Amino acid sequence: MSVRQIIFFGLFMSVIMSMCMSFAMTAINVGFNSYFTPAFLSGWGIGFIVSLPLSFFLPPFIQKIMQKYHI
Repeated sequence: MSVRQIIFFGLFMSVIMSMCMSFAMTAINVGFNSYFTPAFLSGWGIGFIVSLPLSFFLPPFIQKIMQKYHI
C-alpha cells in the first residue's frame, strides 16, 4: 500500500466509522425527534476528531501485537 492509499484509507475509515457510531448512539440516547440532527452532527464531529488520529496510530501497534503472538 502506498502512503497515499494509507492516508485515504484512514480518512475514509474514520469518516464512515464515526458516522455510523454517532448515528447509532444518537438514535439510542436521543431518539428520532427535533434534537436528533444537532445532536448527531455534534457527536459525529467529536467522534471524527477522535477517530482520525486513532486510525493512523493504532493499526501498526495492533499489527505488531498480532505478529508477536502469531495471530
